Formats: sequence, structure tokens, C-alpha cells
Amino acid sequence: MIKGRRKSAVTLQKEIMTACATSQKTLLVIDTLIPLASLPSSTFNLPHFLSSLLLPNLSLIATYHVDVPIPHSSTSIYTPSSLNLLQYLASTVLTTHSFPQTLARKRAADKSLAEPLFGIAEERDGVVVGMGANDTTALVVEMEHRRKSGRGMREWFFVPLRDDHATLTPNVSLVAKNPPPGGQAAKIILLEDHPLWHPQGATAPQPAVEDDGPTFELGLTAQQRLDREHVVLPYFDAQRADGGEGGRILYEMGIEDDFDEEEDEI
Repeated sequence: MIKGRRKSAVTLQKEIMTACATSQKTLLVIDTLIPLASLPSSTFNLPHFLSSLLLPNLSLIATYHVDVPIPHSSTSIYTPSSLNLLQYLASTVLTTHSFPQTLARKRAADKSLAEPLFGIAEERDGVVVGMGANDTTALVVEMEHRRKSGRGMREWFFVPLRDDHATLTPNVSLVAKNPPPGGQAAKIILLEDHPLWHPQGATAPQPAVEDDGPTFELGLTAQQRLDREHVVLPYFDAQRADGGEGGRILYEMGIEDDFDEEEDEI
């Protein structure tokens, strides 16, 4: 373990590189990026510092507390924050959310209501921690992973934190099939598979029924194909040496047609 308290970024970088040089595979874990992100951007660039630590045999995991305010020390108001740059450069971003708050936002979206606010965003006197912010039973993890090809994928997961939260209803259990010795281990599932994610009484979307096809035949018989091949189209007939009959519109009037001499003159 390398302690970074009261050390400059250059000294910390040298100690990390020295410790990782003798290992074939290294997992570097930074418990918090807040002290580094609080440094003035004019003298320290956090994304550049983290990029300099990356080696072919090194993987980096860092924690960024978004609830801790960071003083905006950029020289320009158009300069993106360190968090935005890190989210752009990272191959995988895991964002934790409160399960009760996520359900409240989902219920509001289902009813086309405004999204509720929690914590400091409520802008109410004395409100610092919102409803369910410190839920110790479960949390929601939003995962955004970017592959080497540049294609990204995003999924939301429900992560139980206690075994007593594994059994939600008498018919729904989130206990793993092969629990470890000594107890049951709750398993991680997709958030959309959680029974509380869908409103009560709502039916799951039914799979689309395959269409048996139209009631009429779209194919052609052998005789119909032969007749079609012998049809001379107008633009082919017009390319004949004598001009052919292509381009002419021939119309034979019937007894029910009303001949209008004025229209014929036009």
C-alpha cells in the first residue's frame, strides 16, 4: 500500500511506477480521487496523471465521490471538468444509485410526472440526505462498458447487500443456486428483472406473434413467369430503329365514357 498523504503528484507517480515495475500484472486501486481532483487545473491535470500510470500490465480502478463538491478552478468556463474527462476516457464506469430513489424516479416516469429530487438537489433547509440514500439492504449499479471497437453497452443491475433482502416475496427469491458454505449468497440480477421495478398489475410485454403470411399468393407460376418475360416494356419498344410504339398512350373509349371536346383540344 502506498500512502499519498502530503505527497506531490510527481512523488506519488514515481512511487507507483517503482512498485509496479517488478510485477507482471498489477491492479492499482485508488480509494478516492477527490484530493487530486481538488488541485488547481493550472498546475495539475488529473486525466493526464492517471493516463501516465497506465502500462500494458497494469489495470486501474479509482473511486470518485460525486457528492463531494469540487471547486471549479478551470481557466475557462468552457473547459470540461475532471469527472467528465474521466468518464470519457474510462473503459468501464460503474455508478451507484439508491434503490428506493431509483424506484421513485421510475414511478414518476411511468405516470409522466416530474422526476423527484433528493438530497441537496431538493434545495430545502436542513435536507442533506434524501430518502433511501443510505439504504443498507440493496443498491443499484449502472454499468457503462466501452469495448475496444468503440461500441458501448449500458446495463442496470440490482445488487443485494444483505441476505435478508434476498427473499422479496413468497414466490420470488434472489438466492444463488449454489451458495457458498456457511450461508446463502444473494445474487445480482438485472434491474428490469426485479419484481418491484414493474408497477403492480402491469403485465409483462408479450412476445410478438409470428405472422403466417398474407392470404394471397405472392409467387408466380411457371406460366406466369413465361408470360412476363414476353412482355415488351415501352422503353424497350421505343429503342427500335423505326421508333416502335413506345411512349404512346392508347385508350379506347367505352360506352360509359363522356367525351369532352374541350378537354380533347387541350
